[in-house]
Amino acid sequence: DGWSLDVCANRSLAIGEFSHHQTVCTRTLYNYVEQGLIAIKNYDLPEKIKRNTKFHHVRKNKKKLGRSIEERPKEIDQRNEFGHWECDLVLGHKTKD
Repeated sequence: DGWSLDVCANRSLAIGEFSHHQTVCTRTLYNYVEQGLIAIKNYDLPEKIKRNTKFHHVRKNKKKLGRSIEERPKEIDQRNEFGHWECDLVLGHKTKD
C-alpha cells in the first residue's frame, strides 16, 4: 500500500495484531530486506529510495607530505653503504610523540 516498514511495524502494534515482544525493530526489518529475507525490494519502499545514506567523499587535492619511499634510488636497495635507513615515522594525533 506504499507504506514504509516503520508504519507497518507501528500499525501492527497499534491495532493489537502483535505484542511488543513479538515484533522486531524497524532497523531489523530494513536489514531483512537488504538480506533478501522479506519478499520485497528496496524500490518497493518509498522512504528508503528518497534517502541517500551512502555519502562517499573523495578528496581531489590530497596533501602530499614528502616523497614516497618507492622513489628512492636503486643503489639503496642493495644496502652496500652504511646510513641508508628505512623506517616509518608517525606522529600520533593524541600523544604528539
